[in-house]
Amino acid sequence: MVPISLQRRRGFVLPTALIFLIIMTLVGITAIRRATSEEKISGNIRAQNLAFQAAEAALRFCQKDLENTGPNGRLPLDTGVAVTVSSIPILPYVAPTSGSLPETWKDRTNWTTATSFTLPANTVINVAAQPQCMIEEWVFVKAGAGVKKAYLITARGVGAVDTSVVWLQATIRPGTI
Repeated sequence: MVPISLQRRRGFVLPTALIFLIIMTLVGITAIRRATSEEKISGNIRAQNLAFQAAEAALRFCQKDLENTGPNGRLPLDTGVAVTVSSIPILPYVAPTSGSLPETWKDRTNWTTATSFTLPANTVINVAAQPQCMIEEWVFVKAGAGVKKAYLITARGVGAVDTSVVWLQATIRPGTI
């Protein structure tokens, strides 16, 4: 005959082991989810950094090309210049609907037409699409100096995936404005 104290303990080990197993499974699942989430965050940061570098490359390319288009490789441009040395179109000034800066860059369809310039293939590697830039002329009146010109360069860079996009802009004001 088995003593009463041993009979009470027989069913204790199995439920304890099952509870311990459930807790360890939950801890393991949480660790896997956290590692996966951190991997996604790292991938997004990498894609965003790549998009920024691509946009920076396009911005510097267009800026240098605009400067080289001027007489003796300097700004300001001669009157009537419509393209840069590398055939980047210089979009004429169009009075904006709001504010005072050019707005052609804001329309997504302008980035798929002849108004933008796409850098040559493999200029930036590991990107979903090569970076683009757009140069818009900006005309404004400065008190006592008359009508002045400046140029708004907008660059669009895409990262490793086409959903990571960075836009950068630079305003070039030739001479003393």
